[in-house]
Amino acid sequence: MLIRPLLALLVLMSCDPEPPPTLDPMLTLGTGEGQFSTFEDGETLGLVSGCQGLQHVWVAMRGQGVDPRGTLVNASFRRASDGVVVSQVFQVRISMQPVDGQDGVYELYGLTVIIPTPDDAIGQDLLLSATVTDRDGVAITDERPVRVDWGPGGCL
Repeated sequence: MLIRPLLALLVLMSCDPEPPPTLDPMLTLGTGEGQFSTFEDGETLGLVSGCQGLQHVWVAMRGQGVDPRGTLVNASFRRASDGVVVSQVFQVRISMQPVDGQDGVYELYGLTVIIPTPDDAIGQDLLLSATVTDRDGVAITDERPVRVDWGPGGCL
C-alpha cells in the first residue's frame, strides 16, 4: 500500500516545472543609475559629469519576450528637429536581469549614454532610442521624446 503513494510522488517530482509565461516582445525605456525608473514623454533627464571627463545620461530599460542572456543593446539620443545624433552610440553585449515578481520581464539600468557636446543637446527636443537584440535575432525597440539638462550627481 505504501508503494502507490511513493510512485505517485516520484511521478510528480519528475515533471518539468511550469515554463515561464510567453510574453509579447516589448521594450520600455527608463532612467536610473541603481534601479529602473520610468519617465514621462517630454520629461527632462539629468545630464551628469562622469569621472573620466565626459557627461552622460543614466539610461535603463525593461524588456520582455526575448532571451535575456547575452543581448546586444544599442542606445542613442538624436535631435527631433533634424535627426542628428547628439550622443555617442552606446553598444554593449550584456545579459538582462530578472525583475522580481514579474516572470519573463528583465531589466538593465546604470547604462551611460555619453553626450560629448552638451550644447548640441541641452534645450533641444530629443529622441532617446534603444534596441535590444537577443541571440536568436529577436529585436525589441523603444523611442521616447525627452529633453536633457544638467542634473545632480556625477564626479566633482
